[in-house]
Amino acid sequence: MSDELKLAQSLVDWWQLAGVEWDYAESPNDWLADDPAPQTRSVAPLISQSPVSSPPRPAAVAAQPNPAPAITVALPDDLAAFQQAWSEGALGPDGGDGGCLAPHGAVGAKVMVITAAPERDDETTVLSGKAGKLIGNIAAAAGFAPETLYRASYFPRVVLDGRAAAEHVDAWRRIALHHITLVQPEMLVVAGGDTARALLGHDPSQKPPVLHFLNHGGGTVKTVVMRKPSLMFHRIAQEKAMAWQSWQLLLVE
Repeated sequence: MSDELKLAQSLVDWWQLAGVEWDYAESPNDWLADDPAPQTRSVAPLISQSPVSSPPRPAAVAAQPNPAPAITVALPDDLAAFQQAWSEGALGPDGGDGGCLAPHGAVGAKVMVITAAPERDDETTVLSGKAGKLIGNIAAAAGFAPETLYRASYFPRVVLDGRAAAEHVDAWRRIALHHITLVQPEMLVVAGGDTARALLGHDPSQKPPVLHFLNHGGGTVKTVVMRKPSLMFHRIAQEKAMAWQSWQLLLVE
């Protein structure tokens, strides 16, 4: 990653941690003011010079470009083949940066963890850096051995610009649900508000943890939502407590 991209991402991260999620304008705007009167221009009356009316001419229609057809990639039905296609970037565009980082785990995992995208310090697989280590420690404290976890992400590459990735969210939701079907986890942990909105349709990550059920493939998967992993390093006590409460809900029969 270039120094310019690192600087840009650090600025974005700083404002997000400060709670700023929207653009703001410095100059005030009078929203209660009346709209200005439309400008009119004098138009000479059209007078027919011929007693015989001419046939109406078709209205000119500006040529509109046809929308690009949605690209539907045939998704592999085998987890190993799916992971290989994921690693090769063969599943479609995603608006990310750098190389694709593969998920890690086996079919029938006890818990499948899905975060929005690989962290910038992930090197070999998704959540192989310090955020993944922290999640692994919380899972172990809740009684889940490391080999029972399946670590995955919604997007295959690091996302530096959320706007660039936003247009691909719907396409990758289909891929994420297929991914869950192939893994067949007993339980699901969704990490991050953006990931929760994409998969569950809302973001409960900032509320007291509650148990959800993802209806998919003719069945339901016990699901909990935790905050974005990288946030836990900035407000470690509060975020770890909420994450711990979320993982504890997986143990509820």
